[in-house]
Amino acid sequence: MEITTDVILRGDIWANTLNVLQPSIFETYYDVYIICVAIGIMYDEQILLKTEPNEEFRSVPRTKLMQYTDTLDFLFQTAIITTKNENLSEDERLELAFADKKSEFNKMAFLTKFANFGVMKLHEKISNEPLETMENIKNFLSSSMEGTNFEIDALKDLELALEDENI
Repeated sequence: MEITTDVILRGDIWANTLNVLQPSIFETYYDVYIICVAIGIMYDEQILLKTEPNEEFRSVPRTKLMQYTDTLDFLFQTAIITTKNENLSEDERLELAFADKKSEFNKMAFLTKFANFGVMKLHEKISNEPLETMENIKNFLSSSMEGTNFEIDALKDLELALEDENI
């Protein structure tokens, strides 16, 4: 993945979340960003945050992102192949995910929309106590990995019910 710009994290939700989580729980902005991308992909939800003039923003420097291009490529490949948010054919998805040629598709902007959703879910886990916040995040991630995150399971059940109705 070619990375030419910093990732800009705009809005109060990013500022508040980063103020609480970095450096007390996560070491860098990149760490928070990448977990938010993964959460957004897990839910298959994207948000394009509206920006206001003079709005506070943070950024993940491209120099930091370039250290993790393999991770970002993997997340992009997973997201572009599995998402229902893009109206693309299977061939177009595979081309974007695995072709070596350059594309006009902005991969980092695509991932950042997932991160914008993920930061909202992560922000819900923040409390006034750092240890409680860590416990909330740990429980959220564990339940997601173990398949007991009922928010996601409820979505899958709804999808299955809708598919059954279409049969």
